[in-house]
Amino acid sequence: MIHSGSRGLGHQVCSDHVAAMEGAMERYGIEVPDRQLASVPVRSPEGERYLAGMYAAANYGRANRQLLSQATRDAFRRAVGTDALDLLYDVSHNLAKLETHLVDGVDRLLCVHRKGATRALPPGHPDLPADLAEVGQPVLVPGSMGTGSWVLVGADPGDAFHSSCHGAGRVKSRTASRRQVSGRALQRELATVGVEVRAASARVLAEEAPTAYKDVDEVVRTVERAGLARRVARLVPLGVVKG
Repeated sequence: MIHSGSRGLGHQVCSDHVAAMEGAMERYGIEVPDRQLASVPVRSPEGERYLAGMYAAANYGRANRQLLSQATRDAFRRAVGTDALDLLYDVSHNLAKLETHLVDGVDRLLCVHRKGATRALPPGHPDLPADLAEVGQPVLVPGSMGTGSWVLVGADPGDAFHSSCHGAGRVKSRTASRRQVSGRALQRELATVGVEVRAASARVLAEEAPTAYKDVDEVVRTVERAGLARRVARLVPLGVVKG
């Protein structure tokens, strides 16, 4: 399982367009209780520019994952003589997407922004490719490098505009985790339970300590009880590379 997003580029796209939309909302008669909810009509010039920036950031994230995947294949070839690692599934999260949904009994075109979430289409949904039509859309839910991660699939009724969480979610900020956790001590602790870690620095390792995250098993049980997705497989970490 490989994760890489748009990093600083995505944050910059968000910051720039929140500021631009703040200045434009009065013109469109829009009021929001928090500046982070700044918005404009999706087909306005400001809306179109935001979508273009977001798509560029998403493409950057996809390119990152492709490069990391190839680096992993190269490492396997050197270590065991084969690069027979097939890509099973690649998906982006934290995206806005134009979709049609039933609202108050009427089909409406919406801009669905899944922040902290990912798409989870149920079996039989017309937007699924043929090979996924019977089972639903795969949903990847990373936990932490010391616990586990999950593969889910979208389910009926699929409320929340066919969305699921895309991770366990943090209970501590990266700053708080660095203050409370020793990266080197954490590396030794993980080794005792069979998880080998390679990190760019002890600081990076401390940021991703298992204690910084919610219980991923409880998170996915909640998702399943809510009818958003169902559990398929639990993945247990053996080795972690953190850049």
